[in-house]
Amino acid sequence: MKMKMKIVTYWKPFIIALVILYGSITSSSNLNKFDLIHLEHLDKLVHFILYFGLGLTFFTSIKKNIFISKRDITFLTLVLVISYGVIMEVLQFYFTIDRSADIMDVLANSLGCISGIIIYPLLHKIKLTRYL
Repeated sequence: MKMKMKIVTYWKPFIIALVILYGSITSSSNLNKFDLIHLEHLDKLVHFILYFGLGLTFFTSIKKNIFISKRDITFLTLVLVISYGVIMEVLQFYFTIDRSADIMDVLANSLGCISGIIIYPLLHKIKLTRYL
């Protein structure tokens, strides 16, 4: 497997991963300051959107830099991003006082990642992937 990897091209998924890390280990009272819309299960939508972005940007970065099959890129993205989501839930469980791990968060994370990967061909077709 030939790899042409430019670390600098991974800055977008790295930034999103840092935002997710911050949101995962920060006290919920600090995050409630950003609660502008009061919808039930809004946190699941936030999980979905963040992992949609992480999955999409990670998939795009790998596709641009590692020359392997699309199936392998998809598998690698799913494994790494979903694992990251599970790790974030474990960190919440063990290292925060007012947060807990939630299997529904893992599901929202996973669906977000899968959706990001699914939407990639559409974005590629309308030539928006150059911005990712």
